[in-house]
Amino acid sequence: MTTMSNEALGLAAHAPAKPWLPISGDILAYAIGMLGMFSFTVYDLLYNGDNALWSKGEFSHGPIMLTVAMFLLVTRWREYDQPLAPHRRDIWLSWAILAFGVLIHSVSRALTIVHLEVASFIPVIISMVLRVGGTPLLNKLKFPVFFFVFMVPLPGFITDPISQFIKMRVTEVVTELLWQAGYPITHTGVVIAIGPYQLLVADACAGMRTLFMLEAMGIFYINVVKHSSLLRNVALATLIVPISFTANVTRVIFLALLTYHFGDEVGQGFLHGFAGIVLFVAGLLFTIMIDALLRSIAAIIDKRRHAA
Repeated sequence: MTTMSNEALGLAAHAPAKPWLPISGDILAYAIGMLGMFSFTVYDLLYNGDNALWSKGEFSHGPIMLTVAMFLLVTRWREYDQPLAPHRRDIWLSWAILAFGVLIHSVSRALTIVHLEVASFIPVIISMVLRVGGTPLLNKLKFPVFFFVFMVPLPGFITDPISQFIKMRVTEVVTELLWQAGYPITHTGVVIAIGPYQLLVADACAGMRTLFMLEAMGIFYINVVKHSSLLRNVALATLIVPISFTANVTRVIFLALLTYHFGDEVGQGFLHGFAGIVLFVAGLLFTIMIDALLRSIAAIIDKRRHAA
């Protein structure tokens, strides 16, 4: 049994607490000032008419992605225990990237290109990280910085063709599965007719938004699990696309059966929103199942390799 002197106990009791974010006050104030210009962007995304993309169903994941990315950024930053001593090269690079980000933000805001305006937030964040801790800190925070990509609303000329393709395939699969199960169901385009009811497979149900959200969730899962195998991580990230499709099919089947058995008011009421939870629960379960399968395959390969 060991004892501690009164002096040692006093030092332990009065040891300085770790700051909330380990950067100097002047740099923090500078960062807040620079990021303050994005407050106008956020306001527009939530309240400014046609530019209020985050208030629309197909882009409503934006604030969630921003919150998750900021949480990851602060959490990983607090875990960084190396000296914050950026190299001169990193400082110059940070100024160049900051200038690029401010230029993109200013031009896109002047031309009302809201997608680029939101995307310009990413180089500004990168410049701040480089200015504070240089390349080592950026390497530590590379995943949170990358995760900001998922908050950027994609333009319609990219999402619309993909969404239409996904919705058509989901509609066809749902119709075929329920027809084989004995339900009176058919479809015209992305409109499903089941019994006396009609359901429109909209973007919020099976479009690019859900694919984007489930891809973000899958990548977040990969990062949390922290597999050491790059091949396994890449395989799981790639398989998230068919996982997303399967989860979308599950959601539409859920809504179709609700509507058919309990009426349109139930299918389009509270349980319609609950179907969104079904979507992401199904996506998470499918991801965990595929991950377990990949783990089993890897274990079998390793076992045969050692046996040989």
